[in-house]
Amino acid sequence: MSTMHAINLLKVPSWSSSTVASTTDLTYNPTHPLPVPSPTQLLIRIHATAITPYELSWEYPPSATEPRIPCHDIAGVVVSAPEDSGFQIGDRVFGLLGFYGQGGLAEYTVAEEKYLAKIPEGMGFVEAASLGRAGLTVFEGLRVRNGGVVREGSKVLVLGATGAVGRMGVQCIRHWVGASGKVIAMGGEGTAELKSLGADAVFNYREEPNWVDLVKNLGEVDVIFDCVGKKTLEVAIPLVRNGGKIVTIGSPPPAISGVKGWDEVEKRGDGFFFIVDGDGDLLGEVAGLYEKGVIKASVSNVVEGLSEKGVQEGWALALKGGVKGKPGTTV
Repeated sequence: MSTMHAINLLKVPSWSSSTVASTTDLTYNPTHPLPVPSPTQLLIRIHATAITPYELSWEYPPSATEPRIPCHDIAGVVVSAPEDSGFQIGDRVFGLLGFYGQGGLAEYTVAEEKYLAKIPEGMGFVEAASLGRAGLTVFEGLRVRNGGVVREGSKVLVLGATGAVGRMGVQCIRHWVGASGKVIAMGGEGTAELKSLGADAVFNYREEPNWVDLVKNLGEVDVIFDCVGKKTLEVAIPLVRNGGKIVTIGSPPPAISGVKGWDEVEKRGDGFFFIVDGDGDLLGEVAGLYEKGVIKASVSNVVEGLSEKGVQEGWALALKGGVKGKPGTTV
C-alpha cells in the first residue's frame, strides 16, 4: 500500500504569499501518499483528530510539504516504532504534532516520540484527541512558562471559559488552587455548566454585559488566563492586582497591540502571550489528571469519517464560535 485516504487543504497560507484558505478548500483525497517514517519516527494509524478552526489561517514556510493535511491533535494506534522507542506496536497514543509537519486528518501519520503520550485506560480516541492542545496550553501557560503563575490559594479569572482551552483551564486551575483559591469564569453559551467543572463564580457576557463590574465586586484577581484577546482582554486588565499575571493565547487588544501595548499591560502586572508546543511528557501529566478524575475531556461535536462534506460543515460550525469544547473527527 503506497497511498491512503486523507483530507487535504488545497490553499495553503504561507510566509511568502497572501493566500487565504476557507472550508471549501478542505477536500477528500483517496490517493494521498502514505507517509514513510524516518528512523526516529513512529507510524500511527489514526482513529480520531480534533479540529482547530483557525488552522485555516496558519502560515507555513515555502518548504512545507503539500498537499497539506490539517488537524494536528491526533489519537491512534502505533503501527511501527524505532527499536529503542518507549512505545510498542499496538499502543494507543495521542499527541499534538509539530505544526510545520503534516496533520492527522488521514488514515496514517508519522510522529516523533517527543510529541506523544499513551492514552489513559477507559478513554476513547475522540476524547483523547480533544485533550492535546487544550491540556498542553493550560499546562504550559499556567504551570511551566514564566515559572508557573497559578499556585495553591491563587484567585484566577478565565476569559473565554466555555471553549476547549477555557474548560480545561477551569478544571486544572480548580485542582491547582485548592480549597483556599478561587476560580472565576467568563464565557458565552454553556457558562452555567462551568460550576460543575470547578468554577466558584460564572458570568455570561451575552446575558451580563456588565460582567467586568460584577467581577470587580469580587475583588482583584492574581491571574487572568485569557482565551479570547482583543477588546475582552483590554477591558479585563484592570481586574488583575498590581504585580499579578496576565497570560493570553488570544489576539492582542487593538488599543495595546505591539511592544508599547505590553508596556501598558505590565504597568499593572506581568503579561505574556505564547503559542503552545507539542510535548509528550506534559501530555503524560495531562493524562494523569484524567486518570485521577480531576479533568474531563470536552468534545462539542463529532464528524464521522473522512467525509469532505462532513469535515467542511464541522469546520464551519467551529469557526462560528460558541462551541462548548473541542470539535472532533473519527477516521
